[in-house]
Amino acid sequence: MKLSSLITTIDSQIPIVALDVLSPEETTIVQWLTTEALSKLKSPVYFWNLGVNGLEQCLISSDGGLVFKPVPEYKRPAHIDPLIYVFEYISSFDSNGVFILGDVHPFIGKNSPPLSWEILTLVKNLYHRLKPTDKRIVLLGQNIQLHESLVRLIPYCEVPLPSIGQIQQHLDSYLLYLQESASEQEVVFRVSLTCEEKENLARAALGLTLEEISDFLRLTVKKNLTAQGIVIDPTVTPLVVEYKTRLLAQMGIELGKPATIPFGGLDLLREWLQRRRRLFTQQARSLNLPQPKGVLLAGPPGVGKTLLAKNIANILNLPLLQLDIASMLGSLVGESEGNVRRALKTAEAIAPCVLWIDEIEKALSGSGDTSGVSQRILGNILTFMSECTAGVFVVATCNDPEALPTELKRKGRFDENFFVDLPTAPERVQILKIHLERFGIQVQQEYLEAIAENTSKFSGAELETLAAEAALLAFDEDRPQQVTLGDLEVCRESITPLAVQDAAAVERMRNWAKIARPASSTVQTTTKSLRTPRLRNIN
Repeated sequence: MKLSSLITTIDSQIPIVALDVLSPEETTIVQWLTTEALSKLKSPVYFWNLGVNGLEQCLISSDGGLVFKPVPEYKRPAHIDPLIYVFEYISSFDSNGVFILGDVHPFIGKNSPPLSWEILTLVKNLYHRLKPTDKRIVLLGQNIQLHESLVRLIPYCEVPLPSIGQIQQHLDSYLLYLQESASEQEVVFRVSLTCEEKENLARAALGLTLEEISDFLRLTVKKNLTAQGIVIDPTVTPLVVEYKTRLLAQMGIELGKPATIPFGGLDLLREWLQRRRRLFTQQARSLNLPQPKGVLLAGPPGVGKTLLAKNIANILNLPLLQLDIASMLGSLVGESEGNVRRALKTAEAIAPCVLWIDEIEKALSGSGDTSGVSQRILGNILTFMSECTAGVFVVATCNDPEALPTELKRKGRFDENFFVDLPTAPERVQILKIHLERFGIQVQQEYLEAIAENTSKFSGAELETLAAEAALLAFDEDRPQQVTLGDLEVCRESITPLAVQDAAAVERMRNWAKIARPASSTVQTTTKSLRTPRLRNIN
């Protein structure tokens, strides 16, 4: 059921519906429901939740605002459970009405506590008994998951996050409201935004609810108000990104920063990404070309999967979101799945974007999980990947593909499963060069090639450490930015690669790689002495 058909649904003798909405938007939805019910159903609207001391009638004031008016006839006896009483009151109510019941779903949801069975029965009875009447119930809350006995009775609707068009419309109306309020207080309030700058502001706010955008604008006005007044100009755009970053972080979503370091090598993966870059453009969408779903990047620790995920966002020219599933795991029943669903909904609102799930096997392997949370989270992610058409490109990184559920590894789940192996000799040259140049160090190509030949089991992270250690060694010896082959060799000998420490784990991964696609072209390996005749006397 879509939100636009909610009023039609309850007007079609469907007595109870469930409306899942993020908490910041609850008041906005109550106001919308009240307006729609009064105009289309000619029915009064009432609101109740456990935090309200009684029942309240919802009214729309002359200025369009929402007003709550207590209903004096609603008098609950002290000895009766408030939730049971409100259902009994609705059942015996002698007129028409739409009753919005907030946060009732934990008592009628999956794995409900035993004491709620009476409430479950009441709801089922009400569903059948209210059908011939003009009384309707809207269950309002966040992360609604109905009990299996109610799933086929009660239609469910999830309120989506606002689109860029809705945000632009809201910005226009709310900035006008703030401007009128400032004029009444004789405060200068000026909006200096072109159409393009307004669109940029709206795009930066994607992922926020309309109420959160209103909160941000009020906060910005308060912080920046001076004796000369306030100007809303393009400097507000980075501020809304900062505001959104803080809010999303509380949900376990990080707005990833663009990669500042390029990755070396991985030519096959790079070529694969370049071919799909244009599929996220408006031209591709107008041709109904399929949107890429994502890639699984598996490889030993330290090969650069994290850096690669950030660079993928740069290559595809898309914003990067990082989903931290571990931080979303809650203690309450259904809380973890709800957190993940809200995060996926946010990614869909911000799309097209890259959604990066780091070390996915740790969250979804199900090891030691007796409650089934991992399996339900996996189900949410798989459903999202198969149904989302908004352009969310999922990048999942993995250190141990054998720990992944079979459903996630099967062909077709991701567009491609790539194996990121230890870097080849040419790739090691590139990686060393990139990291040395970060320190302002230029090293001759033949020196890099000589070291690369003797670091065959080094990962990208270990090569980064090698470059950093060599830079520090030169600095300590009063030779800043003057790294020699001897410095690199000394530091090389002090590092024991993980591929040597845990050779069996790397070999297991390479066995899995036989069913995956290599991220790098195969290179014919040759053995060269570190001190070739040409370089024999460099020290």
